[in-house]
Amino acid sequence: MLLVLFGGALAGAVRSSLRPGVDGFGLDAWGAVLSDPDFLAAVRFSAQTAALATIASALLALGAARLLRDRRATLRTLFALPVPVPHLIAAVLALLWLAPGGLADRALGTAGLELTGDRTGAGVVLVYVWKETPFLALLVLAAWDAGVRQREEAAAALGAGPLQRLRFVIWPAVRAPLIVGSLIVAAFVIGAFEVPLLVGPAHPPTLSTFALDATKSPELAGQAQASAALLLAAAASLALAALAARAARSPDG
Repeated sequence: MLLVLFGGALAGAVRSSLRPGVDGFGLDAWGAVLSDPDFLAAVRFSAQTAALATIASALLALGAARLLRDRRATLRTLFALPVPVPHLIAAVLALLWLAPGGLADRALGTAGLELTGDRTGAGVVLVYVWKETPFLALLVLAAWDAGVRQREEAAAALGAGPLQRLRFVIWPAVRAPLIVGSLIVAAFVIGAFEVPLLVGPAHPPTLSTFALDATKSPELAGQAQASAALLLAAAASLALAALAARAARSPDG
């Protein structure tokens, strides 16, 4: 059923991208999108945002798992609270806290630092890091079990230092879930629109916000260009999902 629904949506998007008006099918929308400087800026900005958010979340997740592995379940539960929060609510909370005149600005003062609407995408990355770090940390904690701890203790008894234990004992155990989870996060960030729409800058857009703006065009070709942009975003997400599925099947990630 999922394949039918998803495949039907993709087929509809392909059809829409090939039919910008009433003159039949063509590749005009694809040519317009691929030659649009705003689209190229959207590709760069989406890739940059996804890379920074994924790498930062993965590194923080590894450190958080190290701190939480011997803590009580209550602390782990509190740390995992952002996981079930919808991204739309996370974006609204970011606006309430980080926007000029927001709660953080009133309580602490930001000295002119504006994270919402920042052209570098700092606010967007920050929201994704807050959301995705607990998700990745839970995956790492599930793999960082008692057996890994016993091997750590054995390696320490044999004289292995912290970096050696991380490289030869911990990393092989947590590598697969961390890599799979990071690919899932990257695939999601590339196609999501809630956080960039509310927290990100007006320009450059992401692929999703570029498509949304294209649908507002008074010209009939706007819908076709939006479909073409979304299909490219979907292709990138599907490629990352395929890599995640391949890594999940591999014993060593």
